[in-house]
Amino acid sequence: MSANTPQMITDRVGFFPGHVNIGIVIGKTGAILIDSGLDTQTAKKIKKGLDAIAQPLCAIIQTHAHADHFGGNAYLLGCWPEAQVWAPPLEEAIIRYPILEPIYLNMGAEPLADLRNKFLLAQASRVDHLLPLEDVVQIDGMEFSILSLPGHSWQQVGVVCENICFAADSYLGEEVLEKHKLPFLVDAHETLLSLIKLKETNYSGYLPGHGPYITSVINSVQKNIEWHQRIYTVLEEILEEENTLENALALLCERLHISIENASSFVLFRTAFMGYLVGLQKEERVVFRFAQNRWLWRKAGTDVQDGAVGDER
Repeated sequence: MSANTPQMITDRVGFFPGHVNIGIVIGKTGAILIDSGLDTQTAKKIKKGLDAIAQPLCAIIQTHAHADHFGGNAYLLGCWPEAQVWAPPLEEAIIRYPILEPIYLNMGAEPLADLRNKFLLAQASRVDHLLPLEDVVQIDGMEFSILSLPGHSWQQVGVVCENICFAADSYLGEEVLEKHKLPFLVDAHETLLSLIKLKETNYSGYLPGHGPYITSVINSVQKNIEWHQRIYTVLEEILEEENTLENALALLCERLHISIENASSFVLFRTAFMGYLVGLQKEERVVFRFAQNRWLWRKAGTDVQDGAVGDER
């Protein structure tokens, strides 16, 4: 068996394991991929895998618009130009205009050259169909249930076929959590709601975007919930004393033993940090104000002391 051959879970449903897992469903006329990986190098391996099982590509279902999940589209669509691409509405815009990812990570400004790398800026891909955020779609004779799982990205979806759930980045494998420490997300509140939703499901198997295939999601999801709640707690402790965003981010990274050494890491951690603050603010656990041209945040219920801003390291 070729090293590129997908690992099949059922006769028709399986995945290509990797840093980013890529789902595969065998339809009536060819293969349907769930995401396409980081780049052309990854896509070439996928093509070899499809060739090895004599399956042309007929569709790609995108779970969300991060470069490591749709970076292989351009190459694969070049090989199979008739293949159709499906994506959630807001994510679709970024897939068609990938420059939007480094733009939003750079706070809306023109992206620095250091942010124009394959991890943050994929090749553009067309999108042929918009996915419903909570419905069933038929693609090449196969039925897919689409689950709305926002939080990691704005309109991220999970995809279920033959009772196997491709959960995208709604939860992460334990090793991935330990590695990244501050998981990327845009809204921690929505992330937790998606985890609770996923925990209440009972599919035959689950595959995250990053991590191993499992047959029960309860323990992994609970680990993720506890991880996010711990970061909430650390942030609330930091914001017992009113602080600027920059100082609070630096303190959080120190508490989590994170060392930021390049622009890409900084913008990813900064966005995740803001995603946690957004979640805490939605839950009325933190408040903010503006003073002396600074955006100041503090834990709800704490007093402002003479306008002082904490900056202890």
